[in-house]
Amino acid sequence: MKTEELIRALAADREPSGPRPGVFLAFAAAAGLVISVALFVGFVGLRPDLMSSASLPLMLKPVEMGLLVAASAVALVRLASPGAPLGRTVIVAALVPAIVLVALAVELTVVPRSEWLVRLAGVHWYVCVINMVVLSLPMLAALLFALRHGAPTRPALAGAGAGLLSGALSASLYILHCPDDSPIFVSAWFTLAIAIATGIGAIAGYRFLRW
Repeated sequence: MKTEELIRALAADREPSGPRPGVFLAFAAAAGLVISVALFVGFVGLRPDLMSSASLPLMLKPVEMGLLVAASAVALVRLASPGAPLGRTVIVAALVPAIVLVALAVELTVVPRSEWLVRLAGVHWYVCVINMVVLSLPMLAALLFALRHGAPTRPALAGAGAGLLSGALSASLYILHCPDDSPIFVSAWFTLAIAIATGIGAIAGYRFLRW
C-alpha cells in the first residue's frame, strides 16, 4: 500500500459519520463570526464617516480582504481532508499581496516622503493591530474545534489556514471601523495582524490537531 493510500485509510477510520468537514467549518466560522461581531459592536463600533467616504483606498480594502477570505476558506476546507491539494487557491491568495504592493507603490510615488511615516502611524496603529488579533480569536477557536472533525494530515499548516481565515475575516470586519485607508498603513498593520493570527493558528494547530 502506498503512503498516500495509507493516510487516506487512516483518515477514513478517524472521520466520524455525518456532515463533511466543510460543513462543520462553515458553521464554526459563522459561530465565531457572531461572537466577533458582538465584540466589535460592543467595544469598537463603526467609523463615523463610513457612509460618506468613498475614496479609492477605502474601496480597495474590502476587495483585498474579500479575495483573501475566499482563498483561505477554500484552502482550509482542503487542508481539513487528507492529501487534498491546495490547487489554484494559492494563486488567488497571491493576488492580495500583489494588489497591496501595487497600491503601496502608487502611494509612495505620489505622496511626499515627509508624509510616509505619518501615514504609516495612522491613528494609533497598535490599537488596530491588537483589535484585529483579538477579534480573530473567537473565529480561530471555533475553526480549530471544527478541524478536529476532519482529518488534517498537516496540523500546523491546517492551523495556520484557520488563523489566516480568522485574520482575514477579522480584518474585513475591522474595515468598518478603521479610519486609516492609506495603502502604507494597510500593507503594514493589516498584514501584521493577519500574520499574528496565522502564527497563533499554526502553533495551536500543531498542538491540538495532531493525531
